Amino acid sequence: MLDIYNVLDAISEIVYVSDAETHEILYINEAGKKILGDCLGETCYKLFHGKSEECTNCPCLNGEGLSEYIRENVMPEKAYIIKHKDTVWDGKKAYLDIAFDITNTEEIQKRLEQRLDMEHILVSCMVEMHKNKPFEESFTNLLGIIGKYFEADKIFVFSYDENKLSNVFEWNNNGVNPRAEELKSLDSNIVDKWLPTYDSNENVILNNVEDLKEISVEAYHQAVKSGVQRLVASPIADNGKIIGFIGASNLPEEKFSQIVTFFDALDYFVASMIIREKSARKLRELSYVDSLTNLYNRNKFTEDTERIMKGRNCGLGVLYMDLNGLKEINDKSGHRGGDCALKDIASVIVESFGKECSYRVGGDEFVVLCYDTNDKEFTAKVTAFRNLISEMKYKVSIGFHYSKDSSDIDEVIKIADEKMYQDKKYYYRNNGQSARYRFYNDTFVSFSTQEKLKKLIQEERFVIWFQPRFSAIDGEFCGSEALIRYFDEDDTIVSPMDFIPAMEYNETVHMIDFYVFRHVCEYISGWIEAGKNIKPVSVNISHCTIVRPNFMENLMDIWFDYNIPKDSIVIEVSEDKVKGGLSDVLDKIVELKNNGFHIAIDNYGAKYADLFLFSEVKFDTLKLDRELVHKLETDEKTCMISKSVIDICKNYNISVVAEGVENEKEYDILKEMGCDEAQGYLFDKPMSWNRFEEKYL
Repeated sequence: MLDIYNVLDAISEIVYVSDAETHEILYINEAGKKILGDCLGETCYKLFHGKSEECTNCPCLNGEGLSEYIRENVMPEKAYIIKHKDTVWDGKKAYLDIAFDITNTEEIQKRLEQRLDMEHILVSCMVEMHKNKPFEESFTNLLGIIGKYFEADKIFVFSYDENKLSNVFEWNNNGVNPRAEELKSLDSNIVDKWLPTYDSNENVILNNVEDLKEISVEAYHQAVKSGVQRLVASPIADNGKIIGFIGASNLPEEKFSQIVTFFDALDYFVASMIIREKSARKLRELSYVDSLTNLYNRNKFTEDTERIMKGRNCGLGVLYMDLNGLKEINDKSGHRGGDCALKDIASVIVESFGKECSYRVGGDEFVVLCYDTNDKEFTAKVTAFRNLISEMKYKVSIGFHYSKDSSDIDEVIKIADEKMYQDKKYYYRNNGQSARYRFYNDTFVSFSTQEKLKKLIQEERFVIWFQPRFSAIDGEFCGSEALIRYFDEDDTIVSPMDFIPAMEYNETVHMIDFYVFRHVCEYISGWIEAGKNIKPVSVNISHCTIVRPNFMENLMDIWFDYNIPKDSIVIEVSEDKVKGGLSDVLDKIVELKNNGFHIAIDNYGAKYADLFLFSEVKFDTLKLDRELVHKLETDEKTCMISKSVIDICKNYNISVVAEGVENEKEYDILKEMGCDEAQGYLFDKPMSWNRFEEKYL
């Protein structure tokens, strides 16, 4: 039989026993002596607290018999968790306390990295508990140490959380892992019957499996099926609450009393290990969960994208979403209002897609990863989500993309993100006053003055990308649109919707407009000299730029530098940014037309859909806004309006371009209506000038 003093002296934690009446120290192990000295006979309140009389609030006096508390003044800068239990020592009522140093658990793990002989089996178990291994592996190894020492067929641990089985561990001497379902079945049949015994802190001892019939006939048959002949089980408790049990089967009968004693001693350590693992699991969960919305966070998003990339290749749908005007909500309603908005959005995301694939990746940004799905199923979920969002008082920007190739997840996410930024651009274009809330921050303060913006241009932070257009008649490439992009200090690409509104507010946008116009003229000139088959390139000009003094003079000066054919460049003017439907820029448009430039009205239908244009403004191309295009599948009224507009354009010899075409259904409707050209992610995304040149010219 084990020598209890040798066992306790071998433990690296402080173990001491105090008299329940006098509070004098009756025993302290070697680990305690190294720290506190030979303190036998001293009172615990003097030794630990420097007091001359007993503590009135001592946890040992609560009468519960089993407790846990934290003590911080045993040594300076040290903290201990004290496991306390009422006991009897040399015939006296006493208190048994074990102090776990929680100042630095890594030091405990290092100190316990050793194997002791079979006589010190308890310490061997402690070493195994603190090894830097997966929890299940460590626990199974620990059970193996016990099983081999006590010559048992099986050693098992059932752990409970809120009366439900949460973890099952078993070791058996034939090296075969048991089936989890069998263990769960055994647990569910007998534990409820054993709990009254456990509540009395007693062990369950079955010298003969036949005795199990009195507890549960079904459990008896399960035990016989599993080869159980004899059984010992002991409760695992924390603060008097049963959190599981540890048991052994088919060990020699003469070892019953030893293993019962051993289980009693091991109870604290196994309970500590289970609790520590539950805490670690909770911390892992918290590291993956956004505390505000309860969605997964960017840490989990990053891990899951890597897992999907390396996993089975199948269909993947990605939805990127941004809550518009969060800063404005915070300014008007306080951060509590902003938090409520984010939580409301998150609840709709979970309702539409489920929690397992939903993430909050930034302050106002959310992502959904629909793995192992098809295009139809994903699109249906997105449609349902949009319908729910449209009923809310908050406005969001959404971008989504589907691919059959989940291994290219980074590209799918990038496309969905770009679509979201496009959607956000349209939102801020239609809500100009709201835009200032988003853009007045440190990131875009560089756009506030002409001097700062000029410096960024000289540093070549701005680049021009091209998105191709295609004929709706034969699908051939027929032109492109020049789009500005900004690279921030981290070389992250920033969409124009994130800086154009700030420039318009600060009246510096003309610098970017002329920058783009000059470079497009330069590109076209170079392509002509190289003998490329050029097609018209559209350039966006802000209404703020058009109404500036000397606009026409500055534009023509740039054109004269390159002298390219004027029909190779198209000036796009947005309808939805101008109150009254472009009426304040009519004279400038007439002047542009008189100078030979082609004019396109951009974003038609985003806000006004004003028919006054056709009678008052001479232009060559009308670009249907993407919002109109997206409603064609579901809104009959939108179809009727769009068809009427296209018919009017044909009567005026105006070409019609559809923006933001994303699927074949939209494209088929547009072709049937007589639309001339289309652009969007269905055909190709924006790309750098050299990639565009290589692919289309």
